[in-house]
Amino acid sequence: MSAQPLNPRPPEDTVWIGGREHAWLLPLAVPELRQALAAMLRSARRHSASAPASVELLLVRDGEMTGCNRDAMGCVGPTNILSFPPADAEEGSPELCGSLPQMPGSLILSVDAVCREAFLFRQEPQEHLLRLLSHGMGHLCGLDHGPEMDSLCDNILNYQ
Repeated sequence: MSAQPLNPRPPEDTVWIGGREHAWLLPLAVPELRQALAAMLRSARRHSASAPASVELLLVRDGEMTGCNRDAMGCVGPTNILSFPPADAEEGSPELCGSLPQMPGSLILSVDAVCREAFLFRQEPQEHLLRLLSHGMGHLCGLDHGPEMDSLCDNILNYQ
């Protein structure tokens, strides 16, 4: 009997989550996180023609995010979330932060930033996590900061 890979590449229209060893720091369990992200993906696809068919989410700590942020953005220190839209996925994300499957869109989330920023911004941790994911999803749809991004993020957040 052959062993199954721990994180096999999913079929299209799915969500893949890596770095699960850090998930205990988040306000949602992995199944809830996958469900929320899948619903956000479906919502993004309803509201944006450029939304990816699939998304991968890599959970990291600040130390690893610092390296990702330096390599991807040329910035010093950690950030909360990095997005690699489909056009960038083949060039950037698989080489960053370990081995990610090749999927149309990738997000890297600092679990430390979720906790820290929720406290600093006086938001519920779950609310802040969902806001960061919707923001990342907006970038996966090819949008930069501004009114169009804000509108899409609001629509994505109303996925329920």
